[in-house]
Order: sequence, then structure tokens, then C-alpha cells
Amino acid sequence: MSTLVLPAVAPAVARDYGFDPSLIGYQISMVSLGMMVTLTLLGNTTLRYGAARTNQLGHTLIAVGMLVLLLPWTLFLILGSLVIGLGYGMITPSASHLLMRYTAPERRSTVFSIHQVGIPAGGMLAALTAPAITVYAGWRWSVIFSAVLIVSVVALMQRGRRHWDDDRDRGAAAITANPLAGAIAIWRHPQLRLATIAGGCFSWVQFCTATFAVVACVTTLDMSLVVAGTVLTVVQVASAGGRVLIGWIVDRVQDAARVLAWNAAVLILAAVAALAFNPALPLPAVYALFAVLGAASGCWPGALLAEVGRLAPPGQVSLAISGSLVITNVGKFAGPILFANIYVLTHSYSTAFATLVVPAAVALYCLLAARGSPR
Repeated sequence: MSTLVLPAVAPAVARDYGFDPSLIGYQISMVSLGMMVTLTLLGNTTLRYGAARTNQLGHTLIAVGMLVLLLPWTLFLILGSLVIGLGYGMITPSASHLLMRYTAPERRSTVFSIHQVGIPAGGMLAALTAPAITVYAGWRWSVIFSAVLIVSVVALMQRGRRHWDDDRDRGAAAITANPLAGAIAIWRHPQLRLATIAGGCFSWVQFCTATFAVVACVTTLDMSLVVAGTVLTVVQVASAGGRVLIGWIVDRVQDAARVLAWNAAVLILAAVAALAFNPALPLPAVYALFAVLGAASGCWPGALLAEVGRLAPPGQVSLAISGSLVITNVGKFAGPILFANIYVLTHSYSTAFATLVVPAAVALYCLLAARGSPR
């Protein structure tokens, strides 16, 4: 939710600060940059402090970042976004450590996918609440609401922390000796390298879709902020459903690369269909377009993370997940910036969404190549 509150109310934030709403892409990229810093430098915090404590620290940093966003200068939008990213980078590796520890192998793809539903669930909450709060009380109150929820999560996790962290190593260094060790390990493994690049391409499309859905609908279709928020809700609902569905399919097909390749093909078709995004497009068609984009671009994380965890050496799941996320976050960082600049050059959101066919095609190629690479 914290990463999508500002994109959900981007027109109001842009109006307040006097810049073009398309520049919200840079805010998401700053979150991604903060994530990459944490993933490269602090990959061992789970080993040192325990997965639950690391998760709590991550959520606390996100709450602090949300509060920094409230300060009335543009600089603090950048600083707050970076702090949010620093915290966000701690969450998935530590959570993956717990899931690998307590989940039966035959259910991992499904459980990881269910866990990843938390991301679009937060997006739904942002899409449903942030525009309404903004209309009635101002966008800063939507940020405060998100921060309060995050602090509540930190408090709830304290109940099980002692049990969940009984495997921590108090003598381990929190700072990674080799910041790129996880990414290098992933890069040296042919299947994981190709699958992770595909994940970066999926992440590219996923965050462009979620970041610009509201802005595109307000700018191109002249929707109100609240109605545009319902389009973002459709994106997140479809993403949540896609994550559970693809995890279930992978557990039955037992071939993550094949299933994700099917998904990449669907994403290519959806990106081409985005050329039809214009004021004449009926509202049901708008919802259908963004539902397919949301489902196909957002369903991959659980299946990919479960595969990384399966192939990681014993005791190095968190480090391997961190390395994989470093690579996939390159797409999350670069995608929104490139999307924003394509819009500036073309003044067309339909063209900008259609260019997402490029990362989708790269994902398809990598996944097909991964199926043919040596195990």
C-alpha cells in the first residue's frame, strides 16, 4: 500500500507541487533505488537479527519514509521515497526465509503466491481509500492512514517474533561483505539468470501499469480521481487473482519457466491492445484492458521466488532471494522512468503502454531459453 498511495493520488500531489503528474514515475523509481541499496548491502540482516525482526525493521523504515513525505517540500518526496525503498528491501527476503522454513516443499509455489497477494491487496487498499481520503481531507491524510497501518503490522508481528527468530546467528555480520554476492550467484546460474531477467521485465510492466493507471485515466479519459482509483483497484484485484492462479498452475505443471512463458505471451497481446486506449474506448473495455495488464504483469513474483528458493543452497535462501530481487528491481527502477519519458515525447499514454511489448517480449525469450538451458 505504501508504494502505491502517491501514484493513486498523483494528480492531486502534482497539482499541489506544480509538476506534471507523469513525473510520478520518478517517485516509484526512487523507491526501487532504495530497495536495491538494502538488497545489496543488508542481505545478511535476516541471518543476524532473525527474519521476523528484520521484517519489523523494514516496516518501521517504511513508516518513517511515509512521514517524511508529509514535509512540504519536493525534496522530501524524493527522500521519503528512498527511505520507503530501504525498508521495502528488507521485507521480501526475510518473509521468504520464514516461508521456506515453515512451508512443505510440494506447496511452496502456492504459498509463496498467496503471500505475494499481499502486494496487490495493499494496492487495492491504496486505490480504494487514498483517492477518497484525498478528495475529502487532502492527500497527506491518505499517507498518514497508510503509516498507521504499517505501525500496527510491526506491533502484531511482535507476538510470534521470539519463536520465528530462534534460528538467528548473533555472531553474523549484518552488512554483506560482498554486496553483490547474491546477484553474482544468480547470474552464474543459467536458469536463474534467465528467469530473473524475465522477472525484471515483468516488474517493469507491473510497476508501469500500477503507477500510471490513475494518471492515464484522469489525463486521457478525463475521469475523476475516485473513478480512476477503481481502475487501479481492478489492476490490483487481477494481480492478486493471477498470483494465486499461477502458483496453483506451477505446482501442478511442475515447470515454472513454461507457465511464466505462457504468461509473457498474454502480456505481449495486452500491450498491443493498449494502442486502443483513447477517450472513445468504452469503460468496460478500459477495465478489461487493465485487468489483463494487471493479472499478466503482476502474477509472477511468487512462482519466481519459490523457484529461486528451491535452487538456493541450504541456509542461503534469503541471500539468493536478495540477489534475485536486485536484478528484478532494475526493471522496477528503469521502467517507470522510461515510461514517463516516452509520454513526455509522445504525449500519448496509449503509445507509452504499447511500448511495454518490448520487456514482455524479452521475458518470453528468456523463459523459453531457460527451459532449454542445462540444469
